[in-house]
Amino acid sequence: MKIKLIYPTEKSRAGYFESRRGIWYPLLTFPVLAGYTPAGVDEIEIIDEEFEAIDFDDPVDLVGITVMTHLSHRAYEIAQSYRERGIKVVMGGMHVSALPDEASRHADAVVIGEGEDVWPVLVKDFLKNQLKPVYKAPALFDTQNYRPARLDLLKKYSDPAVSKRTYTSIAIFEVSRGCPFDCDFCAVTNFYGKKYRFRDLKKLIEDVRNFKLSFRTRLIGFVDDNLYGSKEYFKQFLKEVSKLNVYWSGQISVNIGDEPDLIKMMADSGCKGVFVGFESLSPEGLKAVNKKINIVDRYHRLIDLFAENHILVFPAIIFGLDGEPPDIFEVTKKFLQDHQQAIGFTTFSVITPLPGTRLYDRMLAENRIIQHDWKYYNFNYVTIKPLSMPAEELQQRYDEFMDQYEHEMVSGAVLNAIGRNVPYANNNF
Repeated sequence: MKIKLIYPTEKSRAGYFESRRGIWYPLLTFPVLAGYTPAGVDEIEIIDEEFEAIDFDDPVDLVGITVMTHLSHRAYEIAQSYRERGIKVVMGGMHVSALPDEASRHADAVVIGEGEDVWPVLVKDFLKNQLKPVYKAPALFDTQNYRPARLDLLKKYSDPAVSKRTYTSIAIFEVSRGCPFDCDFCAVTNFYGKKYRFRDLKKLIEDVRNFKLSFRTRLIGFVDDNLYGSKEYFKQFLKEVSKLNVYWSGQISVNIGDEPDLIKMMADSGCKGVFVGFESLSPEGLKAVNKKINIVDRYHRLIDLFAENHILVFPAIIFGLDGEPPDIFEVTKKFLQDHQQAIGFTTFSVITPLPGTRLYDRMLAENRIIQHDWKYYNFNYVTIKPLSMPAEELQQRYDEFMDQYEHEMVSGAVLNAIGRNVPYANNNF
């Protein structure tokens, strides 16, 4: 029996991946799921459309597709192609969990919630020809039962079967799940719950050490939504990682700025870069999406603390929040220019009401959603009626800002990454 697990992409034409400027780390979804596959499966293949075209005629028994909202159109196309060939298709992911009825029209089975406890049951049912239409996780997954991810299934940089431009590194690990915060626009809480769950630290460190020895790499990525969900656990995590002699990066919340000693520990443990959700330079905008933890006046000090410890910051900024001032683009540009020497690439987006979030429910109730086609929900299109300015103006100003940023600041961000000896540089455009 062969299972094929597929990550769809926005562009399916052959050679699209050749035009990409680079991907930082792969998604961890399928390597983790593969670790829970029961006996009876002879082969598992992971396909990422970013780098390789799907061979629909390749013999396969079961196809799994993870679905993000803006990629649902492509996911459904892939599913249809396989189902027309008589091949069973199962779908999961955040979009499917939020809208299982929609996804069920395009799949033989859907998975609602986390897959670790469900996937073994689903595969066994398939082997018995008893596949059910819906599989729902009985509870939040107990991360103490976490198994090592099958990172060996990811296509390597030198694999002749794919583009030479693949992942910067496949050394990716998950420390925890969930987030103690509850921002209106984020789908994490709906999918993973508000409870912060972390792995057995000893087993995590053993996984990283084994991977480092097997793949001869010191570049590690921790893919958590927020590494700093528990101060005591994070402190112990840093102590253990410092023994590994690695370079690492991860995502962290702005309240780490209240703990300069912990930032020093991050640097000492090998941290070279952090992705931080600043979200907005508008206090009113942050309040509108329940981003209570972010305090704009503290942003400058936070970046300075990371710079003092030679850690590059990769900010995330959202435009179009309720309450933002008309000059929000100018304010944001000045903020980034003031910290050019301390930040890497910045990820920009417009506020997007993903299904399953409180933002989506509120926008729907207020009749403010102006675009219902999921392909526009990739965070670059205005899909709601903003309060700060007309939708057309927001889209135009966002597009102009992106063009200007790419020309004026991207090259500087690359030099920052190289100059600070950060062993990666990620272009988010």
